[in-house]
Amino acid sequence: MRIRRISGNQPGFREVRLNAGFNLVVADRATRSTTDDLRQGLGKTSLVEIINYCLGASLGIGQNLMHVKALDDAWAFTVDLELDGQELQVTRGLRRPNEIRVHGDLGDERIGVLDPDGSRLLRLSEWRAHLGDRCYGLAADQPHKYVPGFRSLFAYSARTGPGAFTDPFRVAAEQKAWQVQLNNAFLLGLNWRTVASWQQLKTDESALRMLTEHSEQSVERMEGGLGELESERIRVAAELAELRGSIADFRVLPQYREAQQRLDAVTARIKELISELTVNENLLALYAERVSAEPDVDAAEVAALYAEVGVTLPDTTRRSLEEVLEFHRTITRNRRDYLQVEMTRLRTMNAAAQAQLRQLEEEQRQALRLLSSGGALDDLAELQARFGQLSSRLETLDRRAEDIRRLRTDLEKLRTQRQILRQQTFIDHYERREQWTGAVASFARITLALFGEPGDLVIDVTDAGYAFRTRSRPEAGPGSDRLHVFAYDLTLATIWADRPHTPGLLVHDSAVFERADDRQVARALSVAAEQSAARNFQYVAMINSDVLPEEELNALGVDLDNRIVLRLTDSDPSGALFGQSF
Repeated sequence: MRIRRISGNQPGFREVRLNAGFNLVVADRATRSTTDDLRQGLGKTSLVEIINYCLGASLGIGQNLMHVKALDDAWAFTVDLELDGQELQVTRGLRRPNEIRVHGDLGDERIGVLDPDGSRLLRLSEWRAHLGDRCYGLAADQPHKYVPGFRSLFAYSARTGPGAFTDPFRVAAEQKAWQVQLNNAFLLGLNWRTVASWQQLKTDESALRMLTEHSEQSVERMEGGLGELESERIRVAAELAELRGSIADFRVLPQYREAQQRLDAVTARIKELISELTVNENLLALYAERVSAEPDVDAAEVAALYAEVGVTLPDTTRRSLEEVLEFHRTITRNRRDYLQVEMTRLRTMNAAAQAQLRQLEEEQRQALRLLSSGGALDDLAELQARFGQLSSRLETLDRRAEDIRRLRTDLEKLRTQRQILRQQTFIDHYERREQWTGAVASFARITLALFGEPGDLVIDVTDAGYAFRTRSRPEAGPGSDRLHVFAYDLTLATIWADRPHTPGLLVHDSAVFERADDRQVARALSVAAEQSAARNFQYVAMINSDVLPEEELNALGVDLDNRIVLRLTDSDPSGALFGQSF
């Protein structure tokens, strides 16, 4: 990949045109500031952020572009680049960060949506996947959970942000250890899949530790607790078997069994009598109501009723009415007599039932006293309760013992997997030595040019996977820590330059040169110019003019006049990258 031009859509933006090979963006300061924020900065770091942004980076808290977006989100940036032999123009705005507009032939019509103007609109994920394929040969559908991505790898080609320049192998302060291992293993030509396996192993171990912390026993107690659990389990199982036999052989004496049978019969008869008494009481109430409700009718009352309305009844009619009423009185007397007889019968039955009920209740109390004094039922109930308690305890012990055995088995499996994985990592490390030894040799050459003494790029295999570090001689000086970052990034750029898939670009912010003296800065830029020309990759450095050792660079043969592609100045707002003050 090669960037040709960087531009913005707002007036005043300082367009940047980059050359192949070595490029410098220089910031001239008329007044020296004490802070490096966007208000007083000239845009060197912002330019690195714009490159990253157009190449799929997300905006983060503290970035200069976040401040620009907060003030005016109408900004959009365009990067003209050559990617895999194709000329592309990539535009991404701050207002719609998930939309990437690409003019040119992507070489894959399956991605993006064709716009009427001939460009393609890509989602951010599509653009990242496309760049990952073209720059690093990454498959879009990696089957592993822990895999390298374009942005995590390209961060080593364009570092920016806090923590990016303190450790050669770490590009962000919050970068996780497994990401550091994975990305550097991939970039150095090691087997990154073993790093993914290491991280999966660590995840499994963490899950197991969390499980043991929430279990009833800690890992420490488990190591000595299984024997005690097994001993108690055997004792409880033996006691339970003995108790089961006692319950099966339990015998109640005949008089207790007869008393129990009589108690059951008496209880059933009591229930029947109570039901009969209830029915009889309801019938008595009904009969009493009907007896009191029968009226007595008199013939004289009927004649008086007719007289009131002016009707005089003849004698024959009076006699017939008297006969009818007499017949009615006869029927009524017969019904009352019957009801009185029935009520007397029901009262007699109730009295007998009450007497029998009192007798049965006394028999019930005697049977209960006999059974209670004998204790047979209490003994049986106690045996059964004890049996239930022991059964529950045995189930608990079985479950705990099984949990411990399972956890121990899982722990042993993980220990075995760790040993196997370490052996595999050792083997992979040895078998791929032709790839990573080239990086070690390149780092030594670059640090030799920087410090006069070669530094060491150390790649170890430990119980936690790969371990990376750099080492230099004491003569390297106080600025060697950040120049080690410079040397490592340049090493990666050189070893990737010869590969079929390559990012082909290295961008350094001015922070990488902090604390380095003029001689070291001159040598660093000279080596970058030499390597970018020899290996055909693009190098862009942001640097302040007051630390740019022009005389030393000229002495080393670096032609600054043709390599400074942009000068920023604080003498006027138009001299800053955005052409204005925010």
